[in-house]
Amino acid sequence: MNRKPLSGFLGLLVFAAAAFGQAPAGNLGGPFRKPAEAVSALKDLAAGFPAVAALEIIGKSAGGREIPVLRLAGGNPAVKTAPGLRPAVLITAGLDGGHVAGTEAALRLAGKLVDGYVKKDGKITALLDARTVYVAPLLNPDGAEAYFGAVRSGRFVNARPVDEDADGAVDEDGFEDLDKNGAITQMRMKDPEGVFIPDPKEPRLLRPADPAKGEKGIYKVFPEGIDNDGDGEYNEDPPGGVQLNRNYPHDFEYFVKTAGLYPASEPETAALLQFMTDHPQIGLVLAFGLENTILNQKQTGQAKAGSDKVKPIRPIAELIGLDPEKEYTLKEIAEAATTSGIGGGMTITEEMVAGFLGVGPAMEIDKADLPFLEAVQKDYKEVLKAAGKEGLEKHARGAGKGSFGGYVYFQYGVPFFSTDLWQVPEPKKEEPADKLTAEKLKAMTAAQFLALGEEKIAVFLKDSGAPPQFNSRAVMEMVESGKLTTIRMAEMMAQMPPRPGAGSEEHPDAYKLQWADAVWGGRGFTNWTPFKHPQLGDVEIGGFCPHFGLNPPADEADAAIGVHVDFYLKIMDNLPVLEISGIKAEPLGGGVYGLTAYVSNTGRWPTSTAQGRRARTAWPIRITLVLDKSQTLFSGRPAEEIPFLDGGETKKVEWTIRAKPGSRVAVKAWSPRLGAVEKTAVVS
Repeated sequence: MNRKPLSGFLGLLVFAAAAFGQAPAGNLGGPFRKPAEAVSALKDLAAGFPAVAALEIIGKSAGGREIPVLRLAGGNPAVKTAPGLRPAVLITAGLDGGHVAGTEAALRLAGKLVDGYVKKDGKITALLDARTVYVAPLLNPDGAEAYFGAVRSGRFVNARPVDEDADGAVDEDGFEDLDKNGAITQMRMKDPEGVFIPDPKEPRLLRPADPAKGEKGIYKVFPEGIDNDGDGEYNEDPPGGVQLNRNYPHDFEYFVKTAGLYPASEPETAALLQFMTDHPQIGLVLAFGLENTILNQKQTGQAKAGSDKVKPIRPIAELIGLDPEKEYTLKEIAEAATTSGIGGGMTITEEMVAGFLGVGPAMEIDKADLPFLEAVQKDYKEVLKAAGKEGLEKHARGAGKGSFGGYVYFQYGVPFFSTDLWQVPEPKKEEPADKLTAEKLKAMTAAQFLALGEEKIAVFLKDSGAPPQFNSRAVMEMVESGKLTTIRMAEMMAQMPPRPGAGSEEHPDAYKLQWADAVWGGRGFTNWTPFKHPQLGDVEIGGFCPHFGLNPPADEADAAIGVHVDFYLKIMDNLPVLEISGIKAEPLGGGVYGLTAYVSNTGRWPTSTAQGRRARTAWPIRITLVLDKSQTLFSGRPAEEIPFLDGGETKKVEWTIRAKPGSRVAVKAWSPRLGAVEKTAVVS
């Protein structure tokens, strides 16, 4: 293997081991590498180990910064498939800018793969000889650069100038660090029209006043700064930018300035989409970001399609021969509409039905994909429990509108997993034994739930943070009529964001403030300090510091990253593996043979996702029969297709051929995301 001498190898060990860079002043969590340091580390790795690693710059950010992708592939001469044609895995990080721990995790994973290959680690060697791993650790370099700036604002945007307040001027009303502490926090001002009050248990935290309890607001709250453009708003048009994790095509939010002008309007988004289009071999995407889609498989969008059933409009149902009182899948409605001739001979697709019924893009995980996704979730929970990090589940975020994860699963059509690495630990609270929880609700029948009574259900809804209109009477009626199951309600309640006043009446951020005080000596929160504002007069400046809670502190970073790097390596063990497990030639007489090839998936996961097949972005497995000039095909086609194989599944393909005894016949199987395999048999 070509590589630099000892100094290069030692450099790799520094890269791959626990040596973080120097922490910038005022950094909340870390220390972590700055964008330029991250790019430099990737370049050094590629230069030091060219037989394993190669670096490509796939584009530049809105601010002109490089977007690097490191290609990792083994150099075993026995492997004839070029790295660019092998089944591939994509590792991404840094999309949210301020989540610099994700970038560090991706760098650590890259280093571990190269280190393992150099040291001939069995699993890593097998992985990189069979597949290619692409690592894109810095997908929002502008946002990362802003995180390390002299003044932090907590924004997750790129450097694209945007007229956010639609006044014809761009980036004209940004933040000012009035108290000179290097962080943009908040200003609170006493005002008769204010809607906020200090939390009774923790006065440093504010919460909305509750008129139902006779409370009256006393504070108005503004972001720290001045009204530069004199429109009465503060910091409503700061420098930048577009939130890149809202700029992807799936369920894109039009007319939302921070989502971008249109899907993939940003150079960072376009560069990654083009890279994935140019590499159709990518069959799995693993991300380090602010979402944890392993623990929270729900999206924030409300539109539904996928494998859910819907009730067609009565006139249409009757026209295409369906019962208007029943629910059908989009596929069933599309097939009935096509058969009925309502389209004048045109094939009616599921997408057409979804658009007509207004159910929008698919937003739910396809039920056929749930078994292997939930198996990953189960393994992940066990890993977190062993590491003492179970608390990640409670506040896990799902993928949102226009998100990268939504695009990967619903449109690109491959499995997507994202982890957030770390959260401010929330103390465990002892709950009464008879308290209803979402987990207990999952195991209940409808009758058992209804037997709890309106009062106990009302307490459960309040504790779960359900909106006021989601009251106990309405919920009981939905359960009684069958419109809502206990399992579905438990899932909904588990995803409700905590609200001030819910449950014990403790402010939902109280535990974060307690942790900041106890562990960081108050570093994550600026206590309210009087300030004479040039426009507002007497105000107080304070609140949580920008990016607080996103990245682990230095003494927890190694453990948090290490657990997730190892888990992602474990996830790759589940990938589908295409094999031709056997060929059988049965003589039929007269030099004619019945030929059977057995095509297998020896991996744990299916060869394609159900959603990928539905979106038509999943390739079938193409089976090709290769005959020489002396052989003739009697029945069957030279090329057959198998739509997909489940994990461990084998299917057979059959032909009838004329061949000379002792001649050889070959069968090839191929799919871009599975690679190509070939097997030869002697006809006898």
